[in-house]
Amino acid sequence: MRKQLFVSFIICLSVLASCKGGGAGEDNPVTPPEEPRPTLMGLFNAQIEKQKEGKPRDKVFIVAHRANTYYGFQHNIPDNSIPGIESAIKFGADMVELDIRPTKDNVLVLMHNSTIDDSTTGTGNLIDYTYEELMKFDMKKGSKAYVGEDGKTVKVPTLKEALLACKDRIYINLDVKDASAAKLVRIIKECGMEGQVMIYTGSDVSFATECQYKDSGIAVHPYISSASDISKYTGLPGALLFQYGYDLYTGKNPEIGRQIRALGFLSYSNLLTFDKQILSGNYRMLDAFIDSETDFIQTDFVEFLTEKLRQLNMLPDENLIKLPALELWQLRANAAKEKVTLSELGRVLYH
Repeated sequence: MRKQLFVSFIICLSVLASCKGGGAGEDNPVTPPEEPRPTLMGLFNAQIEKQKEGKPRDKVFIVAHRANTYYGFQHNIPDNSIPGIESAIKFGADMVELDIRPTKDNVLVLMHNSTIDDSTTGTGNLIDYTYEELMKFDMKKGSKAYVGEDGKTVKVPTLKEALLACKDRIYINLDVKDASAAKLVRIIKECGMEGQVMIYTGSDVSFATECQYKDSGIAVHPYISSASDISKYTGLPGALLFQYGYDLYTGKNPEIGRQIRALGFLSYSNLLTFDKQILSGNYRMLDAFIDSETDFIQTDFVEFLTEKLRQLNMLPDENLIKLPALELWQLRANAAKEKVTLSELGRVLYH
């Protein structure tokens, strides 16, 4: 029975992949998925449950730092931009990391630095501009304004615009540079994305607690210096994924990823500063991250991690990656109803 189901599944993939354009056009309408993608906390709990059962890790999640990709660097796509998000989705990221700050009139926008000099054609502090004033400037990477394939420049997106660009397409890690928990959670809920977003709270236990108080269904993502710091977050149901710092880089504690997993949680860290080594074919640090059992790896060069993890069979089948998002969600929804194993379905449910 399982073999017959699996054969039917492969035939379904072939039919979908052969559709012209692969999209939801007039000739090939796609029914919206009957079941939503797993919530982040649901995904975390599923991974943790596999750890408890002693099952080997079969997935490493790729996070696009500031929605960056190698393609984005080659084409000067600005950090924290809608074109950046689109590129991260296109090249296989599981999650985008986005930075949040307020304007003078308290509109939350995507911006890493406190000044707008590096990311727009303007100058000065973001907090000194109203949102309307900020819209006078174009986004840039380098010295010139970014111009897309459509010949148009782009503006700094609001948090709401960015969330809606990601909705039902990719998970989000919000790095909150300056925003209240109340406003942040309200916007996430207005967009109906409580299950798709996690909030990076740094080492601020009180901020993590406040976010959870506002909505315990939204995951929080604390930073820890050692695995023992996890005890500070006891009682917060959304604290399941913890970010560690330079322990692996420096050799101070190369076992921290395993230590976090041994306590029943997931780990997250940056490949940043070592990304450029990959461009020259040096995968030493990436290999170290994978060996350390770090679950989420943040990078500026999504494509190189995608290829490496595909070689290790830690990504879904390539035919699935090429399918449009709506068709993928439909396959997941259908697959979830059948009594077949995850491996038989090419890990459809967990990508």
